[in-house]
Amino acid sequence: MGFFTDSLGRQTVAQKPNAPILGWAVLGAASFVALDEQNRERLRRASAVCLAVWAVLEVVSGQSGFRRSAGALTLSWLWRRANA
Repeated sequence: MGFFTDSLGRQTVAQKPNAPILGWAVLGAASFVALDEQNRERLRRASAVCLAVWAVLEVVSGQSGFRRSAGALTLSWLWRRANA
């Protein structure tokens, strides 16, 4: 198994988006068009939660080293951003 491939030799860099990534994208886009600041902040937080769920899923069950690393780096970035 290579860094960019799974145990069957298939590349795993680009895959169909799953529900947490779709949620992150939709909620993030909605936060840009929300008129009320309170709603904008709620949408941003919900978007960040979706991204964190995706990252945890990748760390736990990513199909390649690349996917697991991407999840770990995303979790690190979210952690630093939340504690800045």
